[in-house]
Amino acid sequence: MSYAVMMSAKEQHEALQAAVRMLFSWGVDPARTTRILNVDAHSLEGLSNPSSGNELYTDDQLCRADLVIGFGEIISALFQNPVNLRNFASLPNKNAGFDGRSLLDVMENCDTTEWQCVYMTFKAQTMNPW
Repeated sequence: MSYAVMMSAKEQHEALQAAVRMLFSWGVDPARTTRILNVDAHSLEGLSNPSSGNELYTDDQLCRADLVIGFGEIISALFQNPVNLRNFASLPNKNAGFDGRSLLDVMENCDTTEWQCVYMTFKAQTMNPW
């Protein structure tokens, strides 16, 4: 799927902004955020400006943003406690696909194909935990 073709520059910017907000809400620092989203520091600074939005992003960057947002939606549905919401992504996870790694470790160290596999497995497990 080509995210870049389907989204205007403004929509791309808003998607990356939402992903940055999600990562920051999990306590992820800017340096790690750039690695997770595969953006440079200058792009990350631009994402903090709501009036910018002319930069176009790659399919990889948009896919990463989409997956961050998707994981965030699942986590928000699972947990009501703010501490759990904030800490889940950084804790080692024994669920299938994570192999003992934290969500942030998967995001930072894996390609988007592996992210997508982990996401689909995690989503399926949360929809049908039995």
